[in-house]
Amino acid sequence: MKKLFVATAILFAVPALAQDEDAKKAAETYLNALTGKGDEAGKDLLLGGVTMNAQLFSLENWELKSKDPVKHEEADLAHAVGMMTDLDKAGRKALTKLMGAEAVGDDLKMVEVSKEEAEKLLAPTREKAAALLKAHQHLAYALRVGKEVYWHPKNPMRPLLSKAGTSGKYWLEIHRWTVLSKEGPAKTPREWPLRVVRFKAGKVDTGWKVLPASDWNAE
Repeated sequence: MKKLFVATAILFAVPALAQDEDAKKAAETYLNALTGKGDEAGKDLLLGGVTMNAQLFSLENWELKSKDPVKHEEADLAHAVGMMTDLDKAGRKALTKLMGAEAVGDDLKMVEVSKEEAEKLLAPTREKAAALLKAHQHLAYALRVGKEVYWHPKNPMRPLLSKAGTSGKYWLEIHRWTVLSKEGPAKTPREWPLRVVRFKAGKVDTGWKVLPASDWNAE
């Protein structure tokens, strides 16, 4: 029985170790592209493609200082997409109310709203975001739910969800490292996050990609 338990544990551990290595290889390939020590094509590992700023960005050096526990999630895709749709509807409704009824057609007229009124209008959006974070914690993390960049048109996870459809389950894994780089003439140390993700649902399989912390989101 003990030998069977050990053998079973090894069978489960081998795929996990392989995925860890593949994710790390993607991170190193991307970082080496930034320093010029590797192929420039390594920047293509950015999920959603390379923006102009990302294409120009470079590093002098890098070191993978530490790694967080792997985030893994498998859940119902239709439920996640439905909650995301509800969040988007709440956001659009709040925006319309904040802009005021006069913001229609070619004449955009802003209406002054007090802080208390704004908080009240935004409350349903925050509730929907909190619900999505609770039900689909890691997918919501990758989507940046609860942060301003969730709404940004360059958020690469949003079109990805659109391509995935609305049936079956999704599979998501997130590897997050803290990178140490020493920058400038004084070699000033800076620590920053690097996230490598893989998302699978239906016919969509991103492979291991770098979740961009780019010109539109420093975190």
